[in-house]
Amino acid sequence: MTSAFAAGLPDVRACLIVSRDGLSLGSHPAGEESRALSVWGRVQELGDVERGFAVVGDELWVFCRRGPYAALAIAGASSRAGVVLDRLDQMALVAEEDRLRKEGLRAAGPEPPRRGRLSLHRERATSRPDREVEPVIMAEPAEPLDVVEMVEATDDPATPERDGMEVDPVALAREFAGLLPADADDKE
Repeated sequence: MTSAFAAGLPDVRACLIVSRDGLSLGSHPAGEESRALSVWGRVQELGDVERGFAVVGDELWVFCRRGPYAALAIAGASSRAGVVLDRLDQMALVAEEDRLRKEGLRAAGPEPPRRGRLSLHRERATSRPDREVEPVIMAEPAEPLDVVEMVEATDDPATPERDGMEVDPVALAREFAGLLPADADDKE
């Protein structure tokens, strides 16, 4: 990719593409890789650069970053910086698209283990439990008193006084007895 870039523009002396970590991924010509890496290091001393160019002595340094890749071209000072920068951007775009395409083709990793699933049809237990569970027998409840009988029972002074926090069902019956319509008893 870097050799195609350098071949398409006159007066390009070196071309380099690096990873996010600054590791060389490709260069042209191969003999200029160490020099191009040192130029890239000097450009990085400026800070986190996105794209631009600088004329240093008789050279034009053009650089850009796209996604996880950065590219650098070293050309003669007479080269057109805009043209070189545009081609450098295109090279970085092609590298990023190629990486995304390869990631899409990669097989998905193994699925994380899942919890066990319960069966839709439970198996019936054929074995008996170790100890026998005794059935609980409940006594039948007594017939509830009529509301009037409950009211009369509360008039008895022998009834113990209730704590202020407890609910007295008889007092509630007295309170709400007047709220029921008179014909409601006839319909029931």
